[in-house]
Amino acid sequence: MTEFEGEQEYEAESAPNLEPKSSRPITIAIFIVMASIGAGSAFFWHEYGGEPIALTSFKSETAPPVVSQKTFEDYQRTVGESLRRDHELLKVQNAELKQLSDQVLQLVMKLDLLENNVRDAQAAIPPAPKPAVKKRAEKPRISTGGAPLPAPDSSEAQAPTNPPR
Repeated sequence: MTEFEGEQEYEAESAPNLEPKSSRPITIAIFIVMASIGAGSAFFWHEYGGEPIALTSFKSETAPPVVSQKTFEDYQRTVGESLRRDHELLKVQNAELKQLSDQVLQLVMKLDLLENNVRDAQAAIPPAPKPAVKKRAEKPRISTGGAPLPAPDSSEAQAPTNPPR
């Protein structure tokens, strides 16, 4: 016997299969994609006369009009003057925008200053005294017979009118 009892079993086992279980669907999918690309290419080659770059949708039916050198230079001058005028208008607009933003900044600073002054003024004013609590006037005591009762003596005047609860 060998040193290890399970050695023969181990050597007898085959290596696991590392290949994918089924590569057939992947192969079919690749074949379909390649066939579609080939068919599309053949269609474009036949339809556009063997020049796939020069597609008819991008071709111009009419040639551009021919203009003289003088006409082209006049056009360039007109476009250049228009661009200069637009550039000057943008400069003026930027200057006005800067002026307006400076004015807004000054107004914000003045508003902050006024708010601080109002807070300081409100802090300087002493709080208003609380109004004194008014005592309720006592109701005149009337007897059940309708005749007025004699005036209360000083000990009854100090006693509370309502007993505490």
